[in-house]
Amino acid sequence: MHNIVILGGNFAGASTAHYLLRHVIPLLNSNADKISYKVTLVSPSDHTFFKVGAPRALMGLTKAELLAPFTSLTENFSSYLTSTFTFILGSAIALDEKTQTITIRTEKEETVHYDSLVIATGTTSNSGLWTLHTSFAETKSAFEDLNTRLETAKTILVAGGGPAGVETTGEIAYKYKGQGKSITMLSGADALLSYLNHPTVSRLAESQLAALGVKTVHKLRVTSSTVVGGGKTEVVLSDGSKKVVDLYIDATGGTPNSSFLPSSWLDSRKKVITEPTTLRATSAAANIYSIGDVASFSKGNVSDAMWAVNALGYSIYEDLSKGGKALKEKRYKQMQKAIGVVPIGPKGGVGVLFGWRVPSWFVWLMKARNFMMENAPGLANGAQVLKA
Repeated sequence: MHNIVILGGNFAGASTAHYLLRHVIPLLNSNADKISYKVTLVSPSDHTFFKVGAPRALMGLTKAELLAPFTSLTENFSSYLTSTFTFILGSAIALDEKTQTITIRTEKEETVHYDSLVIATGTTSNSGLWTLHTSFAETKSAFEDLNTRLETAKTILVAGGGPAGVETTGEIAYKYKGQGKSITMLSGADALLSYLNHPTVSRLAESQLAALGVKTVHKLRVTSSTVVGGGKTEVVLSDGSKKVVDLYIDATGGTPNSSFLPSSWLDSRKKVITEPTTLRATSAAANIYSIGDVASFSKGNVSDAMWAVNALGYSIYEDLSKGGKALKEKRYKQMQKAIGVVPIGPKGGVGVLFGWRVPSWFVWLMKARNFMMENAPGLANGAQVLKA
């Protein structure tokens, strides 16, 4: 039995598993003489997390709204034969290159052998609100806690001037405008949304937040935070000052989930060195691949996780079929120009497509009205990979 192990069960990992089970495994098993093929998916959570919709969900008035980004993985993989698919609830904590085994922390520990390996472990954020690196129960608890505390918090500090920080601040400021809350955002850089490389968009984002009562401070970061009495948080800032707030939201970036991998597989950022068109991990052995935020080519956006799945699936098919022709060749072509649509409240926002600024009404149409929440179930059911 040739075991294709996928580490990570969210945007990249779940979609890759569905792609292989639908389009690659049937082809390989139909042509296999003595070898049969299966997929093993390993994830610390038994739910997918549509993090795109998190800022809106956090404002939810009902439990259904609050938990809208989450969908059961196990239910959506239940239609596959147990002979071709296994799900393991756990996290990879060690890998042995020589024996091709991975140690998985589950309720205790277990070892899994891999013949092919897909690394889709993503990143770990400082807050449990943005990446699904713990159990569903822990992420759910973090959501519920923030949702409850927002109602009573008078002073709110958001750290991080990227999409998550700007969108979440916009949602909070819009919902509670005029209710006496003091909301401050620390960008940590020269401008908001600097990854878009569009100064006008950065200025517009700040002005739209200001219109909602948000104070934005640049070139200032949180270096540490401590929960103090009454549920408040004391933060130490990069200028040496301290501040106590009712609610602190860390929306800064994450670090790659790669600590269990051999250092020779990683670049200086601790990301898996990956060929960007085939998704092969070029510093690892054959039949090892990487996709999503943990891969060196990724810009940390959803596109590099989702749009690369078909190319990865083809590479696995090409390698295991020894150049088979049943699937059409696919290679990933990464978007080079800046792209990003960032709501600031439910009525609009700012954005850039292919380097061009888009109007606020376009942001409303594309994302601000519902944060694309209708796509949340598709993460778990593989809606993006129905076709090869």
